[in-house]
Amino acid sequence: MAPLSAAEKQRRYRARRDVDHERRQQYLNKEKERWRKDIDEGRKKKVSDLSEREKRAVRKKWRERKRKLRKNDRARTTFQSMTPPPSPDTPPEPENAPQPGPSRQNVVGRRNARQGRRRLQNNIEELKALLEREKRKKEKYKKRCQRLAGGKKSPRSTVDALLRNQRVNNTIRKRLLLQESIIEDIRNKYRNTKKEREKQIIAKATTGKIIKKYRLQRAAQATLGFSKKRCHRPDARLMTYERKKSNRLPAECKQKVKAFFLRDDVSRMTTGRKQTVTQKKKKKQKRLLTDTIKNLHQKFLSEMNIRPFWVVVPTEADRETCQCKTHENLQFMANTLYSQGLSATKNIEEMVDATMCDPKSKLCAYGECKDCVYSTHTMLRAPENTEIALTQWSLEDNAKVNDGEESGKRRHIFNIRWQYGAYKQLRENLRNNECLLHVDFSENYSCKYSQEIQSVHFGGSHQQATLHTGVLYTAAEQSPVTFCSILPSRRHDPPAIWAHLDPVLDMVRERYPLINRLHVFSDGPATQYKQKGNFYLISKEPFKKGFKDISWNFFEASHGKGAPDGVGGTLKRSADQIVRHGGDIPNAEAMLHQLRSVGTSVELFFVGEGDVEGKVQEMMEVPPLVPVKGTMKIHQIISFSPGTIKYRDITCLCQADKGVLDCACYGIKEVSLGEEASLQCTQEPSRPEAIKKTLGSGALSNMMVNPTQESSWKLKKT
Repeated sequence: MAPLSAAEKQRRYRARRDVDHERRQQYLNKEKERWRKDIDEGRKKKVSDLSEREKRAVRKKWRERKRKLRKNDRARTTFQSMTPPPSPDTPPEPENAPQPGPSRQNVVGRRNARQGRRRLQNNIEELKALLEREKRKKEKYKKRCQRLAGGKKSPRSTVDALLRNQRVNNTIRKRLLLQESIIEDIRNKYRNTKKEREKQIIAKATTGKIIKKYRLQRAAQATLGFSKKRCHRPDARLMTYERKKSNRLPAECKQKVKAFFLRDDVSRMTTGRKQTVTQKKKKKQKRLLTDTIKNLHQKFLSEMNIRPFWVVVPTEADRETCQCKTHENLQFMANTLYSQGLSATKNIEEMVDATMCDPKSKLCAYGECKDCVYSTHTMLRAPENTEIALTQWSLEDNAKVNDGEESGKRRHIFNIRWQYGAYKQLRENLRNNECLLHVDFSENYSCKYSQEIQSVHFGGSHQQATLHTGVLYTAAEQSPVTFCSILPSRRHDPPAIWAHLDPVLDMVRERYPLINRLHVFSDGPATQYKQKGNFYLISKEPFKKGFKDISWNFFEASHGKGAPDGVGGTLKRSADQIVRHGGDIPNAEAMLHQLRSVGTSVELFFVGEGDVEGKVQEMMEVPPLVPVKGTMKIHQIISFSPGTIKYRDITCLCQADKGVLDCACYGIKEVSLGEEASLQCTQEPSRPEAIKKTLGSGALSNMMVNPTQESSWKLKKT
């Protein structure tokens, strides 16, 4: 005899176990306990805990299993019907043999049926009670309608009832009819009006001194339908109506709030081609709030109701990877102090303002004020621990790690506020002979075809187009002019910058011949705008175009996002849409023609590589330039004559309305570029201070960094 398989052994074991009723009941109880344990520990889920997708999957398995079971039952029934009955030699089962009890499915089904009948019975009782209430309400209104219809009399019927069986002349009858008509009109007006102010006016007009003189208040109350309070209240207190407060704001206030949200210090323009928001078929480039709504609420109230739809709270997809290191380190410090209970706020602007006498003073922000140079943060409390761990972004040298941080946290925040304020002031107060250019380099556009072979798509065959975007503001036009110059070269140095600006300045001189003063705002990267080469070209190029003077202003480092970034995102999004619809953009020149073909409102210019090379050759003829002393601190450059510039740490427009740009404010300095005299330049001595890793004194200290060698730097977060 062949040995039994494992499945056959299990089948025989289950058959022997099910014959014994007690053993089967123990097995069922054990399975129930295991099922409950799996439910409690999360290994299994009830149907009510499953998601809709999981429910569909489980029910599908149940249907398949039931279908197979029915199929097997039909096959078994067919097989048994075709099989002859067994021989009678099989002994009958004993009468006292244990019978299997009802299955778990049967018990659950009966319980569900009982619960369903109970729910239906409860619903029937609730509906009966609701029907009874509605019947009583119907009878109430029916009786009220009958009473109103039967007891109403006209003014003439009332007069006839008063003068029944009495002989009076027509004058008295008409007086009584006039009185009843007026009373009826007043009663109807008072009853039908829904506005409290109209009720107060009617009551004030009909309950005066004469009514009180002849003691007719109660008669007036019963006749006119007024309340006792209205009839006996003095006239001075009768008009108590107050206008309800409304959330509607005037158009002027809405415009101010929208202008507030569109400021560059409140929200920053995104640069991605897909970062857009569409509402009512109107597409806008997305702007991301620079702070929380709670902090911005302190600057302006009611912004949540009328915030522009394209100014949104940033999400994970909008993560910014070009953040300011100084700002982020200071925010890490503020968060740590707040989490340790040492500070009452995490807002770094509030913390910085608390260490200055005047937040709008340059002396206080630059640490030159004698009153607040040693001041401490009044919002800080003494810590319990002598050491507190801080998270900071730092530059690490392979040979030596800096044991310090940059100084001038207050200076950094002050410069951000000041430059944004100067930009806003200059843009809103332009004179007829002035224009403002806000320029920036957009991310290079990678040219592409609508259909590409694999080697082109994954290879390095795609050309790139450099986009130099900007916005032009003038006093003559209400709306600004957006522009973009496209260059096939990847250069971002000063010669390329002024090659981009040449067609823009030509457009300005052609459209606005009265403009002879040029203002420019940009960010301050040391390899592009804020360097000696660009300073030299600032003092040369505008005068060739016919401008009498120029001022070039820089936003604070890492805080130069603005409208030009939105222009670049719009153009790149339009270019991608052209490619998606079958157009090809193999190079920069094709991109220019394709964008012009779709009718964009942005002024487009093409700058050839020969134009850039011409600027480079002009720079090669200039004597070697020496860096201007304190270049990284400069935020305004002014030039009135070729080869000479004036500069200072922050932008000053105190006399701009009078046409004066070179006022003596904030230590303005002058330097000549491209001459032998400018070659002599001394380096500014450094003043290193060691940073304290502990905050035991509870004060927010100014911190500086020791200069180290520039070799193999990398950024890390400690």
